[in-house]
Amino acid sequence: MIKFLQTVGSSEVIDSLKKIDTLTKKIDTLTKKIEVLESQSFLDNLIKTLDIIIWPIALIICLYLFKKQIGSIIDRFESADVSASGIAFKLQNATKLIGTGSTDILSKDGSGIIPKDGAGIIPKDGSGIIPKSSETITPKRSHAESPYQMLIELQDAINEKLTNKATQKGITAKGSSNFALTNDLADHNIIDSHTATKLKVLIELNTMGLNSPETTHEEVTQMKKLFNNISF
Repeated sequence: MIKFLQTVGSSEVIDSLKKIDTLTKKIDTLTKKIEVLESQSFLDNLIKTLDIIIWPIALIICLYLFKKQIGSIIDRFESADVSASGIAFKLQNATKLIGTGSTDILSKDGSGIIPKDGAGIIPKDGSGIIPKSSETITPKRSHAESPYQMLIELQDAINEKLTNKATQKGITAKGSSNFALTNDLADHNIIDSHTATKLKVLIELNTMGLNSPETTHEEVTQMKKLFNNISF
């Protein structure tokens, strides 16, 4: 009887040990699966995180590598905006200073710039526009195709008128800028200080326009009208 119980007990112990061993193996297998899942979950999260941050990082790197070029572009846009608004503001002040007067006419001495179509400039009978003092001056018809070309013509017209005035009074004008010629005429009392101020404002406005790609046809046309309204 004792031997039988011992035999039965040994069998149960063996079975229990086998069950424990099997359970241990299952636990080990489950643990490994959990570790694999955790590893995969970590990789997935890492990949998703990289997907989110990779483009901002790439953008930051590009901005750093090309910061000089980007800064230069931004400065150009800012300077263009500032110059455009500056021209508009200065043109407004120049119009108040010089006055609009009669538009699209020639200056008293006949010098100036005639629009391409020539409309509204010279009446059919040719009277009432160009006085006798203009006999030696031939107005020039505009051939400009862009605001920049129009400003070049305006600069040349201002220089021609100032040069003619200086030459008539025996002042050497060769190689002098429009600003310098204006000062010379004012210093010799050939033009008064108010007229000199008007000319300087227009010359500065013309120079600003030449340095700004944002200058419009309308703004240059207004500058030409202002020039035609300055009598000297």
